[in-house]
Amino acid sequence: MGKGALRQGPLPKDWLSGTCPFRSRTCRPTGIITLVLSPVNEDDNLIAARLLDFFAAATPWHRALWNAGLVLALRETLEASEAVRSGVLAEEALKGLGSNCLRLAGLDAGAGAEEHRHALQQALMGKVRYDGLDFHSLKQLADQIESRYLERWAVALRSDQQRPKAERAARSVAAHLLDLGFSSDYLHRWWRFKLVHESGSKSLAEIIEEAHALAQRAAEVFEVLVLLKASPRSRSGYPPDWLSAADVSRRLREKGCDVTGLRPSGGLVLSAEARDADSAVQIAAEMAENFLARVSVGTGASVDRIPQAWVSGEREPRKLGLRFRGVRVRALYREDRIYPSKEPPNILDAAIEMLAHLERSSPSAAVAGGWAAIEALLSEPNDRGAAAERLATLVACSFPRAELTVLSYVLEKTDSGLKAILAQCNENRDRASAVARAILNGQTLSVPDPSDQAALSRMEKLLNSPRKSLDDIKTHAADAFARLYRQRNLVLHWGKTNGVALRASLRTAAPLVGAGMDRIAHGWYVQRIRPIELAARARVSLATVMSDDIGCLRLLD
Repeated sequence: MGKGALRQGPLPKDWLSGTCPFRSRTCRPTGIITLVLSPVNEDDNLIAARLLDFFAAATPWHRALWNAGLVLALRETLEASEAVRSGVLAEEALKGLGSNCLRLAGLDAGAGAEEHRHALQQALMGKVRYDGLDFHSLKQLADQIESRYLERWAVALRSDQQRPKAERAARSVAAHLLDLGFSSDYLHRWWRFKLVHESGSKSLAEIIEEAHALAQRAAEVFEVLVLLKASPRSRSGYPPDWLSAADVSRRLREKGCDVTGLRPSGGLVLSAEARDADSAVQIAAEMAENFLARVSVGTGASVDRIPQAWVSGEREPRKLGLRFRGVRVRALYREDRIYPSKEPPNILDAAIEMLAHLERSSPSAAVAGGWAAIEALLSEPNDRGAAAERLATLVACSFPRAELTVLSYVLEKTDSGLKAILAQCNENRDRASAVARAILNGQTLSVPDPSDQAALSRMEKLLNSPRKSLDDIKTHAADAFARLYRQRNLVLHWGKTNGVALRASLRTAAPLVGAGMDRIAHGWYVQRIRPIELAARARVSLATVMSDDIGCLRLLD
């Protein structure tokens, strides 16, 4: 089977286990995915394609999932009420969370009937004081919504009346599953198997009902073996779950594992409660990082771990390490700024250094470093939180050209009417403009892949009503950045490193931070414009953008 080709015929029984040959998060098919859905509505294929987008590792930032789900937003509100009582968050932050929950609930089929929405509104419009009446009402409502969330979405997608929009449906379902603690790797395999490979034909609603059953299963406790290249001792010796080098070798050989080339000094068996093995390994990686940090500050010793881990019940090792979160500042490469220059260090250099923690550090260090980079460039002394809205404005201004550029390369291969025009374009700006003009002229464009069809639909809407669409994009990005800011405050001012939305804040914000920082770096190196000036340009551009025009591609020029 060639690289990237789709497997034909039945899949192995261990498709979802660690021995599955398609386990890699980077395994994405080339060409067009053929879905085996039995669609009830023409939007079903678009929803399915977007679900695969949201769970895939290589999805670009402008097609990624930016939002957390309704249930997590409610639980974050409950946590914030305690933080307000402790003086960690301001009352204004709690009110903002409540407003966000009300907005989400109004668009979410999983929120329940009108009675449930009214009860939510009553609790959120009150003062959600920690341990008060509204607090406990909200907690009960969150539990009730979670228990039937996907079940309600399945019902909504069976109906042709007041049917939710495809993008909203996909974002709600995907965010809910990720917020529950499933890894994107596991969910991508699970959904791809259901949508592409499973024998027979099912409706999207039926598959969502199966996802509901999956979500109702309790988390499991996984044992993960982590190997170290040195043997750090505490004052009392080794912990009970420590394995010597001989113990490690014996344990792995008994499981039938290949130990060729392994030279550990010892290992730790870590217990991780998780929804799937991929999540368990990620949790184990964070536990190992925390342990090695304690060794470093407690003894001054530096201990390296072997970048592999073994999950109980699996023979093949898994890669052990903190996950890359998708922060990409490509202007550093485009403008040949990867290596340090001879110029004196500047504020952008410092921000990039801090931003590196957002890409691959422990969650607490990631939110602290990531927000510090944003704040250094876009905040003002008396208004630190305003940096979230300013960065969101830059992201919104960057969105049209980014999406149209990707579509241009797709259309160059699939649309004979645009192929010759696009082949003559030397710059991505010109390619995006060519596609935008074709859309505004009502030209029928050929994009066979449902993911590209969904993107084309979004761009048709944006180009015909740019101000409304860009404001909506800005709102979603600002929500993600505000969540990152709140989590940063919980970590730094409350010492809370296990916040309910900590990992969700990194998942949703990291790629968007990269996109915004990319525009800041381009402005700094190419246009010689400071970040705050670029943010002002973006604000004015969004306020004055015209309809039925391709000016939305030049918002930051």
